[in-house]
Amino acid sequence: MQKKVIRGILVGLVAFCVSFLVYSLKLSRELEWKSWDLRLRLFATPSQASKEIVLFLIDQYSLDLYEKQQGLPWPWPRQMYSAVIKYLQAGGAKVIFFDLILTEGSGFGVEDDRNFAEAMAKAGDVFLPIFISQKEKEIEATAPNLLSRFSIKAKGIQSKAIFRSTSITIPVENLLNSARGVGNVQFSPDRDGIYRRLPLLFSYKGLILPSLPLLVSGFVQGEKKVFSIPLDESGQMIVRYHGPTGTYKSYSIASIINSWALIEEGKPPQIPPQEFRGKIVLVGTSAPGILDLRPTPFSAVYPGVEIQATAIDNLLKGDFIRIPPRVFPTIFTLFFALFTAIGISCLRSIWKIVLFFILCLIFPAAAISLAFASGFWLEFVTPEFSVLMSFIGASLLNYSLEGRQRRFIKNVFRYYLSPEVIERIIKNPSLLRLGGEKREITSFFSDVAGFTSISEGLSPEDLVNLLNAYLSEMTEIILSSGGTLDKYEGDAIIAFWNAPLDQPDHALRACQAALTCQKRLKELTPSFRDRFGHELVMRIGLNSGPAVVGNMGSRKRFDYTAMGDTVNLASRLEGACKQYKVPILIGETTFEKIKEDIVSREVDIIRVVGKKKPVRIFEIFGEKGEIPSSELERIATFQQALEAYRNKEWEKALTFFQKLKDDILAQMYVSRCLSLKQIHSLEGWDGVFDLKEK
Repeated sequence: MQKKVIRGILVGLVAFCVSFLVYSLKLSRELEWKSWDLRLRLFATPSQASKEIVLFLIDQYSLDLYEKQQGLPWPWPRQMYSAVIKYLQAGGAKVIFFDLILTEGSGFGVEDDRNFAEAMAKAGDVFLPIFISQKEKEIEATAPNLLSRFSIKAKGIQSKAIFRSTSITIPVENLLNSARGVGNVQFSPDRDGIYRRLPLLFSYKGLILPSLPLLVSGFVQGEKKVFSIPLDESGQMIVRYHGPTGTYKSYSIASIINSWALIEEGKPPQIPPQEFRGKIVLVGTSAPGILDLRPTPFSAVYPGVEIQATAIDNLLKGDFIRIPPRVFPTIFTLFFALFTAIGISCLRSIWKIVLFFILCLIFPAAAISLAFASGFWLEFVTPEFSVLMSFIGASLLNYSLEGRQRRFIKNVFRYYLSPEVIERIIKNPSLLRLGGEKREITSFFSDVAGFTSISEGLSPEDLVNLLNAYLSEMTEIILSSGGTLDKYEGDAIIAFWNAPLDQPDHALRACQAALTCQKRLKELTPSFRDRFGHELVMRIGLNSGPAVVGNMGSRKRFDYTAMGDTVNLASRLEGACKQYKVPILIGETTFEKIKEDIVSREVDIIRVVGKKKPVRIFEIFGEKGEIPSSELERIATFQQALEAYRNKEWEKALTFFQKLKDDILAQMYVSRCLSLKQIHSLEGWDGVFDLKEK
């Protein structure tokens, strides 16, 4: 595990370095912008837009209305704007801003401009736009003098917040002199053409001039401290859009002009001017032909005046978007790169890896969403890219290193271990180290009766084919029941259950496997007889108890095996099958574990070679419910006979044993009873039979 963590850390560091390089070279910048646009759309909150800001829009309806009814083509006479000012002055509006190009005199004469200027001066709260650019143009000599009264002090202002300008376009002089203030409305989109941010201050010929949003918010709230406004690395304010176009309440300007005309006629207006008391009113255009529609994160067609309204709203509420210090996204990216790489390096299951990868993608997105809600533009693409790079790097290493190890283990052990055991070794290769543990197991020993004579009568090729066919069938049964194949010794099979995986029903599994082996061998008998000219008879010994299980051998060559008295007794029981002429014998401990599920009968009490303590041994027949009633009656008769035998009731025992004429074991007891019956003194006889051979 430690090696995997170290490997994950190395992969994570490489992924972080690649991601940081991509970030530093700004290769993912435009993708990051798109992710920001998506955040704005997903978490749009139109309800948070200020109700104190309204728009009067020169829309296509208004243009068509006045051109068709009054023959007034665009641009309109400025007396129409004078009407708007008078209407709002009557209603008590707080601020009036005309986001219109007023750089040339009215086409309807000087008097038209004069009347408009007088209306502006009388209202005292009208603001006009200026257009500041960094493109070289012919300089207007009078511009600095005319704009000097609008210049603000630069003391305490961040230097990066002031954009140097080389040209400026201003309104007509008499309109400029009547305005309460002027602010720049010209700003540039990002490289992908989307308007996401705007500058606040501009320097021109020694003057410091504000943007329109800064101007209006300063007028409403008093002098605005620019150094308290968070700016991005380019020195611009990021616009926090609240929603799509239409987020701020808007009115067709035709309805406003018509309302003032009705008021002058003494009639009720279409819209009462009092509706705009204390409001900030921005007059702009939304008609496509006037060309003040700009692409934003919400739409490719967004009125420029609505962008200005959004920026004013941000400044008035302090609803800013902040860029965290670079160290924070750096740490953020590093954390997720390491987290992903370490996690992927430590996991093996495909579904767990996929789930973990998805979570690693979700976590940064969730953190970034929380940051957005708190007013921060936290990098999204870079940490997600680092997660992807970590996933790819760690997965490739897993495949090349652990995948190769997995394939090696499966190829080497698939013929010896059950799939469950192989998976455990794959998950924990340390199991392949030398050493063992004490566990309770059920040990399995099998042998083929008379195999030596069988082998002498077959050619080497046929012998190998017979042995392979037999061992393959038996091994498949053992492994499918969850058993672990210990080894082959010629025709002998040695296996065990409950190691290395826990199997609470290990004794039952072993007995079921033994019964299935005998059943399958009977099915194969005709085939073996036809192909090899021999029938195989299999003897099986089973015993349950403690044993030492683990990898035994040298450091270069070892086997996963079991050792101990439990295993030895299983071997002795297999040998005892020959003497008792039964196919399967199990020990007393195994019997106690399976007696509720497997039909069995006690065979004898024996003392094996090399042991002093006697053990009870049993023969098993099959699972309960599968044995015919006639067979159950024979088993019950045998048990009665055995009980009489133990009580030295020879005649009674003989009567019962002799009823079982087809039972070889019963006939063996008949001979034993007749022999014991001849012995007059049986003092000290305990019914234990001593085996003379292994």
